[in-house]
Amino acid sequence: MTTINHYKAIVFIILRWAVPFLILIGAFVVSQQLGKMSRIAQHQNPIPVRVMQPEFGDLVRTLTINGYVESETIVTVLPLVSGVLQELTVDVGDRVKRDQIIARIDPERFLLQLKQAETAYLSTKSTYERISQLYKADATSTLNFEQAKAQYETYQSQYELAKLQLEYTRIKSPMDGVVLQRHLSVGSLAVPERPLLTIADLNNLLIRCQIPEHYYTLFLESWQDGSSKLRISIRRSDGLILSGKLRSVSPYIKIETKNFEAVISVASGVEDLRPGMFVTNTFELSRIRDVYTLPFSALAGGNRLWYVEDGRAKRSEITITESNDAFFVVTPEWKERDVIVEGWYFLREGSPVVVNP
Repeated sequence: MTTINHYKAIVFIILRWAVPFLILIGAFVVSQQLGKMSRIAQHQNPIPVRVMQPEFGDLVRTLTINGYVESETIVTVLPLVSGVLQELTVDVGDRVKRDQIIARIDPERFLLQLKQAETAYLSTKSTYERISQLYKADATSTLNFEQAKAQYETYQSQYELAKLQLEYTRIKSPMDGVVLQRHLSVGSLAVPERPLLTIADLNNLLIRCQIPEHYYTLFLESWQDGSSKLRISIRRSDGLILSGKLRSVSPYIKIETKNFEAVISVASGVEDLRPGMFVTNTFELSRIRDVYTLPFSALAGGNRLWYVEDGRAKRSEITITESNDAFFVVTPEWKERDVIVEGWYFLREGSPVVVNP
């Protein structure tokens, strides 16, 4: 038993002194390696990098949705009677006024029908008036009076219909607007089933956008308080930018797409848009004013930034609190630092760098 205790004491003493010794050796080896790496870094060729300093300004979060311009009021004009198109007084691009005569159908057939109906109407009217006098004097039967009245009313209706059909040969514009399309030409057979012209009001244009469900609350609140939270820009394919206004927000989400419809009206420059144009609509969701920002390309994995100090590379971990799709906000202490945005892939702490223009 005494011998065992003696061995235990010896082992304890060895461990007591060996462990700290091994720790010291390990620390020495690590320090030597770090020193070696530092010396290598100090003597290696400078690594070319590109740098930038944080930009000062507003951080804007936006949502971009494509769409097509539509006219709020667009009407396809159909003839109400059949016949040969005798005259078409307007062409594509012409402005028209409400009730302006824009086309005529050959009226000859309808003139003959009107004369025939008028003759029958006047004849039955005379008969009806004569029998009415006799009926008041009890000189004819009630049956004769009712038959004369029915015949008179029938021919009167036919006469009024003939006048109306003749009037329909003069086709009028149903609204103020611009002719977008001609569907028939002079000499064609016009029938109620075939469109004649398409007319649109170009002063009231709108754009329908399909917005992801995630933004529904923001859009709804902005619409209800007068769109003060959303600034909207409308960009044509040639780069022209116009302003828009949120006109309405759909009260439901489409199950198939999980989108809702937002309608934009053109606030200014409506004369620079036409129905059918492809446009890009940018909604300003939020704006943080007077901050310093960097592009996400400056991040070297995670939240690490490299910067240049005294000709050498330094790195620092940051916390991102605000950002949009392309930029993030940094604290003012970074405002004069040369942040490495290209070339940080092969850097080590203290690596010499040369800044490319």
